[in-house]
Amino acid sequence: MRYSRSAQSLAVFASVVICSPVAQAQAQAPVITFHIPSGTLDAALHRYARVTGRQLLYKGEVVRGRSTKGVDGAFTADAALDQILRDTGLDTRQPATNVFVVEFAQRSEPSGQATPVADSPSAGDIVVTGSNIRGAAGQTAPLQTISRADLARSGRATFADAIAALPQNFGGTGNPVASLSGADRSTLNNSVAPAANLRGFGSDATLTLFNGRRVAGTGGRGDFTDLSAVPTLAVDRVEILTDGASAIYGSDAVGGVVNLILRNRLDGVEGRLRGTTATDGSFRNGIVGIAAGHGWSSGGILIAYEFEHRDSLSALDRIYTATGDLRAFGGTDHRSYLSVPGTLLSYDATARAYLPAYAIPLLPAGVQPTAAQIVPGSNLTNPLAGTDLSPGFDRHAVYAHADQALSSSLDAFVEGRYARRTFNYAGPASSSIFLVTPANPSFIAVAGAPFSVIAYSFANDLGATRTAGGVSSLSVTGGLTYRLGTDWTVDGYGSFSRERSHDRTDNLVNTTSLDEALGNLADNPLTAFSTRANGFFNPYGSGSLNSTAILGFVGNGFAALNRRSSIAQGALKADGTVLTLPGGPIKLAIGGDVRRETFARGGQLFYSGDVPIPASSGNSRRDVKAAFAELDLPLVGPDNGGPGLRRLVVSAAVRHEEYSDFGGTTNPKIGIAWTPAIGILLRSSWGTSFRAPALPEINDRLGVGPTQLPTASGTYVPVIYLTGGNPALGAERARSFTAGAVIEPSQIPGLRITTNIFSTRFRDQIGQPAFQDILHALTNPALSPYVQTINPSANTADLARVNALLATPGAMGSAGIAPTAFQAIVDARYVNTSSLVVSGLDGNIHLARPLGRGRLDLDFAATWLFTYDATLTPLSAVQNKLDTTGNPSAIRFRTSATWTHGILSATGSGNYVNGYLDNNAQSYGPVSAFFTLDANAGIAPTRGVLKGSRFALSVENALNAKPPFVNQATGLGFDAANASPFGRTIAIEITTKF
Repeated sequence: MRYSRSAQSLAVFASVVICSPVAQAQAQAPVITFHIPSGTLDAALHRYARVTGRQLLYKGEVVRGRSTKGVDGAFTADAALDQILRDTGLDTRQPATNVFVVEFAQRSEPSGQATPVADSPSAGDIVVTGSNIRGAAGQTAPLQTISRADLARSGRATFADAIAALPQNFGGTGNPVASLSGADRSTLNNSVAPAANLRGFGSDATLTLFNGRRVAGTGGRGDFTDLSAVPTLAVDRVEILTDGASAIYGSDAVGGVVNLILRNRLDGVEGRLRGTTATDGSFRNGIVGIAAGHGWSSGGILIAYEFEHRDSLSALDRIYTATGDLRAFGGTDHRSYLSVPGTLLSYDATARAYLPAYAIPLLPAGVQPTAAQIVPGSNLTNPLAGTDLSPGFDRHAVYAHADQALSSSLDAFVEGRYARRTFNYAGPASSSIFLVTPANPSFIAVAGAPFSVIAYSFANDLGATRTAGGVSSLSVTGGLTYRLGTDWTVDGYGSFSRERSHDRTDNLVNTTSLDEALGNLADNPLTAFSTRANGFFNPYGSGSLNSTAILGFVGNGFAALNRRSSIAQGALKADGTVLTLPGGPIKLAIGGDVRRETFARGGQLFYSGDVPIPASSGNSRRDVKAAFAELDLPLVGPDNGGPGLRRLVVSAAVRHEEYSDFGGTTNPKIGIAWTPAIGILLRSSWGTSFRAPALPEINDRLGVGPTQLPTASGTYVPVIYLTGGNPALGAERARSFTAGAVIEPSQIPGLRITTNIFSTRFRDQIGQPAFQDILHALTNPALSPYVQTINPSANTADLARVNALLATPGAMGSAGIAPTAFQAIVDARYVNTSSLVVSGLDGNIHLARPLGRGRLDLDFAATWLFTYDATLTPLSAVQNKLDTTGNPSAIRFRTSATWTHGILSATGSGNYVNGYLDNNAQSYGPVSAFFTLDANAGIAPTRGVLKGSRFALSVENALNAKPPFVNQATGLGFDAANASPFGRTIAIEITTKF
């Protein structure tokens, strides 16, 4: 009956907007059937943790040599733990939700004194992100956690949203809005996926793991991870390490590590319904999720599913992105003379370019102007009219886990994940500059000219371009854990993950078809279109003078692309105590892994010609072998410490990886944790990290094409332009240093202060400097290593090289330029050339205090960047990009206050990004700071039919603050890397457990 009523509750609220995934502590504790036999206490606690899903933390010496009578029967989780610990001389305390510390019942500290993190036991059953050692005592790395309870209090819809809101995360990449608005300069987020970007090093330099394991990548190079690929109810917590960690995890862990810890235990069923709406525009978002599981004394099973639908957000729905004319906001007019109606151009000998000369008038539908009505001037059209700022999508995600104890010392698990996301968005309408001659019956001779050159937008004829695509990802993992008679544990697993993505952009103008429809080319008998039967394209109107047949032929262009990436991996690791010193046990982890990475892509392009041509394609793979070791060395501990030196732990790790394509790399890391007094932990670490080149960066085929670039005198000369991969690439390398403190003063119970100074020097970054500054390739001295001056008319070796390049398979040909005319070869292939230095300070303050009959939790988290210095090439000057458009801001913080009382809870939060400099070429001035307020309120009934449920109302950007104005050249008046265009959103969420 209880199940039926809960299901009815879900049905009643399924069409409403909804908020929060937390099983309520106020609900009556469930009864679980336990069958844990007598034996060693360590084995019993392992089995108890599997059955209940609780995290048990304890030192090895606490349980060593102790036994238990076990527990058999139906008990609450608390009662069962009491039974297991009976007569052992041990007790428990609960420092956090679902975390229990097992310790000696007689404490040396005075009663009532809070035990600080510096003296807390380490995880006896848990490997924390940033270490391979279970129960490592070092705590040398800065680590923060977002739990499901934290997500509920924040009011965010998903963990991806919560990660994006972290002060340490930069929205310049891995942000769908940044991808569509042009703020993401990597232009490689083809699947418009959400991803982490810690410290602003790039999404490809932040390692994202699922349960500590790599998964196949997404994007145009398959080199970063889609955070949306798991159900929210399947995630137990997210651990974020904001420090280089290649000594532990290998490639990509430069900015840090984001580890999504997935649930492995649930007894019963949980449901989640959430709906969100923006108060401005038509943006909507809805989420439905369900998770079910069952545990028994030796194992359990869990499965979770989530569906999410999100509407696209149109640029027309925001006044600062709707017109392209930003003069009303203090900016400039970014509308283009590639317009509708069109603009006639004439050649200016001084500028050596075609410039606007005459404006075609806007007339009623179906009316063509006369020559007298075409007057000097120019028309202007917003090139981004009707585009989307954020894509619409539908997302399905499934996760399943099962584990079983095969014996008292051997456990097995298997888990799988599948996600499918389809997306769509509107892009800029096609535009073109084309020739119209008397061969076209609509031709109008203006000022006696024998032909017209018209700059034209097809916004009214064809509308915006439309992109639709899909992403599917799956992973399967199976593994064993074997506990030796001592505290040594051996873990082994094998995994396979794959991601496939595709996208197709339609409504593109095919230039060959356009020329035929204009009458510039004879009718092609290979096409169904004929100007004799269907008529000519008339460019003198405003989108109403051409038939459906003509527009269908002209707009038959498309781009269809597909990608596939995969990772197959096997790993083996052993960790445990090698020796016990007065300071504590020396712990060691050793292991290795092997993996195969693949990436393939292909597709078709139909921008011109009679038939589509293959897009850049290729299949590449590599094999990686790795070996690692990590040592946790407690020099001083409770038994040999004293005033000023209660604990001193040194950690050291090293990992060597051998890549089949570019070679090997070895990365060490050392750290120190010092506890001078109760409640104070001082820590520091130093290490090196790296990012392996993405497979396309090495293996993309050579691309050769002609173009013309300006010289120092302004004259344009023909050059050969090279693109593609570079087999000589090496790894990107970084050196990181951190130092910080954790303070939990016993005089102020509930207060925790964390600080961390960091500095990372990232060098040998892979880039395309000649591509990034192509118009200055021949004039910028910093680009000289990538430009070779040639004289093929006088040098036979130069001529032979030009002919060889133009004969390269897939070369675009000479475009009518004689081989002897080329004056330079510009190499825009990938090279290890740039560097980035980032330093700053993180700070976190948490205070929990009683307030009346309730409790008040205050939180403050901030990041203050000191430097963000980039160098394009070794010959380039250092550029300070901090506090400039499209780059990280110096100060970001998030602060919140949460009050709980019985079944009620309420949270208010503030989010701040400091002001910075708009350094776009169009303007050079200040950008205002961006501050938003969020609110979340919930109620969790403990009686009646709604018992076990939680109802919450969340408001993001409650004051509907507009993004600070930025005079972007795109005509979008905001910076998507540092602000959001969604405005105020309201969400209602219901979660239930039964």
